Amino acid sequence: MRYYCPNCWHDLWDDDFTICPKCGYHIRNFHKKDYIDKLINALGHHAGEVKHWVIMILAQRKEKRAIPYLEKLQCNSKDPSLVKAAREAIKKISAQD
Repeated sequence: MRYYCPNCWHDLWDDDFTICPKCGYHIRNFHKKDYIDKLINALGHHAGEVKHWVIMILAQRKEKRAIPYLEKLQCNSKDPSLVKAAREAIKKISAQD
């Protein structure tokens, strides 16, 4: 089965692991992170569709903690659809209710 390190998204094909061989992250501690931290972390996933889903969820939840990460994604991404999604999410999160 294929697994990913939740910190660096390195492919792991062995199911008996505790520490990522690439970045040294202790994978078994990932469950201790809160939901929003996991979503923010997923902004670094390799797959663009995963990033789009995460951006949408963060925007719907109006997670202000995500704004700096969305700004970074907006500045660093070469994918125009991600840049637009991040920009729109920042607007939605920042908007007054």
